Amino acid sequence: MAAEKKHFVCVVCPIGCEIDVVHDGSKIISMEGNKCEKSEEFVSQELIEPMRILTTTVRIEGSRWAVIPVRTDKSVPKRLFPRIMKQVRGIKLQAPVNMLDVVVSDILHTGANVIATRTIQRE
Repeated sequence: MAAEKKHFVCVVCPIGCEIDVVHDGSKIISMEGNKCEKSEEFVSQELIEPMRILTTTVRIEGSRWAVIPVRTDKSVPKRLFPRIMKQVRGIKLQAPVNMLDVVVSDILHTGANVIATRTIQRE
């Protein structure tokens, strides 16, 4: 495979390094703009399989709020976001729900749980 150039903005820390990479599909040939090793790891992972924490909301009944914020407790493959969202859209919780309660265990066999990020009392 011929060398390819790609531009990344690292999301690991608040610096947000803008990184230019030349790679051949299997290895990085050169990298410029990274200020730490974390950004090198980020770019390597992005080239293999982009991973992110998914943050969204789930419907809840028995509360003054219509939805509760949730997120995955670890990064999941970005390509699975549409499938995860389809599954999460079908969930309706009953108040009360406590922060860090598991809403869905091992979502799509990723090893990540969907957890509540807020406590919602029953009204």
